[in-house]
Amino acid sequence: MKNSVFRRGLAIFMTLGMLLGGMTGAWAQSVSTSEFEALAPLMDLVACAVMSDQSEVPEAIPGAEGSLSEGFVNSLMSLWPLADSSLGLTKEVAADPQQQAAFLNRCFSAQHPPLQPVTQPMEISSYIGFRAVTVNTATDTGGIQIVGEIYSAPKPLTQLDDADHPQVKWLEKGIFSLQNDSSAIGGFQIAGFSVGTELDMELAIQDYFDSILVEYVNTNLGFSLQYPSVFTDDLLVEDEDGVSATLPDGRATFFAKRVENVNQSNLRDYVDVIANGITGSRAQINEDFRYGVVNYTTDEGYTVFDVYIVTDKYIYQAELSYKTSLSKEFSMYNAYLENTFMVDEVSVG
Repeated sequence: MKNSVFRRGLAIFMTLGMLLGGMTGAWAQSVSTSEFEALAPLMDLVACAVMSDQSEVPEAIPGAEGSLSEGFVNSLMSLWPLADSSLGLTKEVAADPQQQAAFLNRCFSAQHPPLQPVTQPMEISSYIGFRAVTVNTATDTGGIQIVGEIYSAPKPLTQLDDADHPQVKWLEKGIFSLQNDSSAIGGFQIAGFSVGTELDMELAIQDYFDSILVEYVNTNLGFSLQYPSVFTDDLLVEDEDGVSATLPDGRATFFAKRVENVNQSNLRDYVDVIANGITGSRAQINEDFRYGVVNYTTDEGYTVFDVYIVTDKYIYQAELSYKTSLSKEFSMYNAYLENTFMVDEVSVG
């Protein structure tokens, strides 16, 4: 394929994937993320503290050889009103350096800096959490890596109802490193947490993408995208317009296609017509990258996410549809569809 229109930060990760070429790690899928549910409240709190501490570097939490930053510790302690009761992080703990130290030692293998009382809670506009997606047990250190997505939402994903899911925003990729410790929460101590694209995340992120996404390139129609790997090869159907797939139980479908722009529509007018014809739809135009998004729910209980690219000659559409009750599992793929659906630059008018 010729030069393509890349979008947003995901292009960085795709570039890393190409640089890594055939390098793949031993990515263990036999361990389910459900085995680490006891750690979910702590991982949420850590993700929120990291994303709230603007001074923090991408490798937010080091291993035993490093030390937690003062900024991170202060952010973490100031989140005590949001802490799940299972964590034992209370107002009293945050205000007492000795109790802070005991809490940090129980949760992290890293050393802690000099501690100060934290009495003022942090004000945050939305809940920030971490959704664990894959587990890697084949690490060089013999520990465990949990790779997933950091999000913001009105409340934790597990507490969202159908009306809340459109407000979920997927912010960044994150990797937790864990080590066994019977005295720690859930039997594991956090031995590292990385956010971003630093070098020590490259291989893990590439393996992560390989496990959750499949790349599709249609050179004849001039578009490409990445779709959820739950749509296996035997489900794909290709025709003269594009590609589609439906899960056997009907809980999710996707398609991507190209049609003639017979009315010479422009992007904004075309997206407006689509959105205005669907009750309750939400539309957004990205002028910088020349695409539009329409998102809505159906009376049949599905959430539909569409991405449109309009050129002088063609209209390109990619769609992911899934049961709204399964938004926790599927909504993160909306961002991947939006960020990876691209067309041959030559075709863009």
